[in-house]
Formats: sequence, structure tokens, C-alpha cells
Amino acid sequence: MDEWISWQDHCPYCGEPIELLLDAGFTETDESLLYTEDCQVCCRPMVVTLAIDEDGNHYCQLTTESGF
Repeated sequence: MDEWISWQDHCPYCGEPIELLLDAGFTETDESLLYTEDCQVCCRPMVVTLAIDEDGNHYCQLTTESGF
């Protein structure tokens, strides 16, 4: 069964609030997941890093393509 996480954050470009639906199933084989997704508001490409810590907590970081 797929596990999904609803993650609310702000676009690193336009600053508008956005919601991402993240696939948490990657944690069975990897420690982190890195991919690009367009902002729902300004359509600019954000780099999404999804990871899990040693306690099993998921966290997400959104950055611009230049890393900021």
C-alpha cells in the first residue's frame, strides 16, 4: 500500500503557500529522495528533498534550482 504525506510549505521563488503530496514509500529502500516539481502558483521549478531521520520522522526541504 502506498503511503502519502501532505506537506505544506512556501515556494522558494514566489513565497506563496503551497501543498505537496509526497510519496513516503521511498523510505523502504533509500534515506532521501531528490526531485524537481513546479510551483503550483508561479510554475518555477523547485528542488524537493524528502528525507527521514533515525526516529522515522519525515521532513521536506524546498529550494530553488540554484540551491537557495
